[in-house]
Amino acid sequence: MIFTLTAPGEDARALAGDWLVRAAGQGEWRTVAERGLDESGWQATSTPGRWWLDPGLADESAVLYRRHFELPPDLAAELDGAEHDHTHRDTHGDARWWLVASGLCELGHLWFDGTYLGDLRGRHAQHAFEVDGLLRHSREHLAAVEAAHGTARVPEDHDAQVKIQRTGPARIQRVRALVIEASPDRAVLRVAGTVDSSGTHRAEVTTTVLSVDDPSAGWSRDPTRQVARLDNGMSLSEPILARGRNDLEWLVAVEQPSLWWPAGMGDQAQYCIDIDVAVDGCSSHAVRLLTGIRTVTRRGEGLFVNGESCGGGPAEAAVALAGLAHRSVYEGADAAGTLLCQQVPLSPTAFAGAERSLRALGARAAAAAADHAGHHPSVVSWQLDPPRTAPRPTLLRGRWTGRVLRQAMTAADPTRPQTKRGPDAS
Repeated sequence: MIFTLTAPGEDARALAGDWLVRAAGQGEWRTVAERGLDESGWQATSTPGRWWLDPGLADESAVLYRRHFELPPDLAAELDGAEHDHTHRDTHGDARWWLVASGLCELGHLWFDGTYLGDLRGRHAQHAFEVDGLLRHSREHLAAVEAAHGTARVPEDHDAQVKIQRTGPARIQRVRALVIEASPDRAVLRVAGTVDSSGTHRAEVTTTVLSVDDPSAGWSRDPTRQVARLDNGMSLSEPILARGRNDLEWLVAVEQPSLWWPAGMGDQAQYCIDIDVAVDGCSSHAVRLLTGIRTVTRRGEGLFVNGESCGGGPAEAAVALAGLAHRSVYEGADAAGTLLCQQVPLSPTAFAGAERSLRALGARAAAAAADHAGHHPSVVSWQLDPPRTAPRPTLLRGRWTGRVLRQAMTAADPTRPQTKRGPDAS
């Protein structure tokens, strides 16, 4: 599904039509979002984000995308009604609308109806931008993207996702879940999240960590999004949200958990983490993650999962994974019990603007890796990959560099060991 339109309690609906694509010429990004742009030299594509599959674009390092679309009549009427009808406003007046994109490029920029929304850093990260005012302005809309760093050939089933999403006054922008303690008797997970709020609200954040076999697992996908009572593996907090960004952190305890084990050492038990933020008693936004409960430590050169030796160190027991991958890669490894050593790329090009500070570059890359893969039990170690080129290469040499990068990764995820750069990952 390339372009979808979603709302709480409704199924995703595809919008007909293809994207338009062309090679990015010098300075052409300045006009890519103009409505009156001549599109005679553009070609249609059904695979945005993989332009090397399009005729004549296989060798291009950067391209431009455009997508025209109209809102379905019912949603256009809902937006118009929420704007003018006070009765309708009581039901939908707190709704916020977002343009959510992922999978388009490793580095790019996004426009909507001629307005610049922001940059796209990380192919597999989810990028959300509020477009409430722009959607209400017109029924016909235009999304435009400048996409670069597309030399990595991602599998064909890793489609780009661009959708319009409706939430309540608070949206969960990012979540990081780490297992900080695990035994057959008890496990403790540390969950950290960022919630974007439209104003000052008293919220209820409900978190459950339930086995995937539990009938209540995945309740956040239910339109009612309600939990009858708090029990084992459940947490409820009531933070006061301020307007804008709110960074929250809390713990969830699970009694007598089923542990996740590598292949050949035990079962690959998995759990659903469901997180819902409600405002004024109504669900505003919810997310769902899959995880496994286990601990991983390094003793000398040996790697241990749940206190049991894996028969070697991270380099021997785990498969090196170059760069952050699509979620299906991690979910497959979780289910199969395959151990992964996740390389954390620190390319100054991919994190433009951080070249002047290795600390900022390291912190940003470490946080992105922990958010993306930290909840997957198959990832048992981080492999730091310093930039090979930089404006001032002398800053990227020596023990100081290694210490800075290790500190950044430890701050983002203290639950996994780290390894030095080894042979090239696959």
